[in-house]
Amino acid sequence: MFKEMPENLISKAPINCLYLLDDPSRDKHVHYYVLEGLARSGFNPLIGYFYGDSCDSRMTGNGISAISLGLTKKQFRHFNPFTVLKLRNLIKRNHISIVHCQRYRPLVNASLAIMGTDVSTLFYTVRATGTLRNAHRRAVFNRICKKIDRTICISNSVKDDMLYNSTSLAPSKVTVIFNGIDTNAYDIAMGQEEARKRLNLPEKGFLFGIVARLKKAKAHNVLLHAFAQVAETAPEAFLVIAGDGPLEKELKREADELHITSRVFFLGPKKPEEVPVVLRALDCFVHPSRREGLPMAILEAMSAGLPVIATETDGIIDIFNTPETIGAMVPSNDSAVLAKSISNFLKMERLELKLIGKKAQYHVAEKFSRERMVEKTVGMYIQLGTQKK
Repeated sequence: MFKEMPENLISKAPINCLYLLDDPSRDKHVHYYVLEGLARSGFNPLIGYFYGDSCDSRMTGNGISAISLGLTKKQFRHFNPFTVLKLRNLIKRNHISIVHCQRYRPLVNASLAIMGTDVSTLFYTVRATGTLRNAHRRAVFNRICKKIDRTICISNSVKDDMLYNSTSLAPSKVTVIFNGIDTNAYDIAMGQEEARKRLNLPEKGFLFGIVARLKKAKAHNVLLHAFAQVAETAPEAFLVIAGDGPLEKELKREADELHITSRVFFLGPKKPEEVPVVLRALDCFVHPSRREGLPMAILEAMSAGLPVIATETDGIIDIFNTPETIGAMVPSNDSAVLAKSISNFLKMERLELKLIGKKAQYHVAEKFSRERMVEKTVGMYIQLGTQKK
């Protein structure tokens, strides 16, 4: 469980922390777990949104509050000294001591806004490779990174990417803290047959599936082409795609052109509480992403006891870093190799599939639990965020 702050720190006035996100649409379980852990440990966390309505936040309550700067999305996307001034006023008004930025733009604004305030500690979490993807970003980051007390990377791949692209980021100030999930939330009591009935999916057959935004980076088109190859000789195989996004119409058209429309089920967007039901309906999870930080979708699928086929990219490699067989890894953008891997799992005995899924489930519980993530993050706050007080 969560470790609390030492008694001598709790007895003092709570340390006010500002946790900066773009807008409430960026609310994720991973953020709430950290905020909850901070509140339990004697800190006073405030979520800061640049735009959107703070009333839309799904993470408030239990000692966690939220506030918005009231910008428009367009205003936020372009640097403006007015934004820095509003953020500085928020920091001063709320007597903030620690600022934790979750994305690049919040970091740029915060690095300027904290000047002349009581902020003693600046944290920055990086959740994907390619953050410093152009010369302008690299130049800006190299100018402000010395203000950052600790850069937190969610995978070793993200850490390597940041150190490779920044000439000023000191390795000693970079920490890897893996994403963590509530591993119990995805191992639900519902049976597979009931889950399939609820989702109007075939009750018989072998269901492969993915839960992800329908965008280019997730490579759904590669998955469709791979599945089309398998479907030619495997009438028992079906593909489930949950999620929405800009490529929805294009992917449905592609499925039609590949003549697999009757074998592919587009479920549309699913709320977080609906995801465990989708996972329970599947036999194997497939994640052919081209680029990731450390994908929560894979951790969720493994927590549900599913074997996972994924690509050899970025943070996915960190998840598969175990001597146990918890699924399979394939090269990205290779539908032929992916099709072969799908066929291999399709031919496995059900008992073998369940054994692989159980190993994956245990692996995630041991290495990627929310308790582990929160303990490391809160420990860093205690170590670095209180020593300057």
